[in-house]
Amino acid sequence: MKKIWEWIFLLDSGKKGNITTIMVWVHWNEILGIDALNEIKDNLEIISWKVYLVYANLEAIKENVRFVEKNLNRVFLKDNNQDSYEEIRVKEILKILDKTDFLLDIHNTLNPIYSEEFLFTSHKEFAKYFDVEKVILNIDEVQKWSSDWYVDNIWKKGFCLECGSINFWDKEKSKQFAKKSILNFLKMTKNIYWKAKDFNREKLFLKMDYLYKIKTNNFQLSKQFKDFEKLKKSQLIAIDWEEKIYADRDSYILFAYSNKESWNEWFCIWYKV
Repeated sequence: MKKIWEWIFLLDSGKKGNITTIMVWVHWNEILGIDALNEIKDNLEIISWKVYLVYANLEAIKENVRFVEKNLNRVFLKDNNQDSYEEIRVKEILKILDKTDFLLDIHNTLNPIYSEEFLFTSHKEFAKYFDVEKVILNIDEVQKWSSDWYVDNIWKKGFCLECGSINFWDKEKSKQFAKKSILNFLKMTKNIYWKAKDFNREKLFLKMDYLYKIKTNNFQLSKQFKDFEKLKKSQLIAIDWEEKIYADRDSYILFAYSNKESWNEWFCIWYKV
């Protein structure tokens, strides 16, 4: 294993094939993917081309904060201003992503009461290789400038995998899920031995439709929502100062927690495809 930059590593088989990137620690407190990668990286036997391992947000790791200046997963742009640590770090990571055929970016949710494993991707045909029930499509159209958005926009294939909540007591389960997912992904891309497993389970495909950004510092959810809790049409979701936000249809809600700063993302709404 060769070190490319600080906490970016390369495994090179010397044989032509897919170039694949596994990325973790985009946000400091989403740690289960790091634990999973640390446990398997030294034993990976690459049989074709290259695999990059990226531990993304170094300064956030050192300072024990989710991000230092900007959300790293919203600055994956060629022409970012480089006026924050995260934007400077992205410039290093983009040198890897520009070569990449497949990206798997590992995350955890922060929901304090309930979450589960699920997948973001625009590539529905690959969803069968992930042991998840819920798959969210077309996120690139609504939530931009993430790592998988960037890879998709250079005509490669990006996947963002949420491995359960960091707040759950049973973190070992999420870590084992992340390990299994990384290994099956590398089998799918044919970078390691054996055939990828096709998880034969029914999937609920959801389409991202709405992303709300807080407008004031006086924002309050109507209740604590679970991830993927069903909403009824006209149900009150939140009050932002005096504005009431209602569901415009029967749908699902996700990420409705944790961030109370104005103009930041608070929740997303989805509907069944």
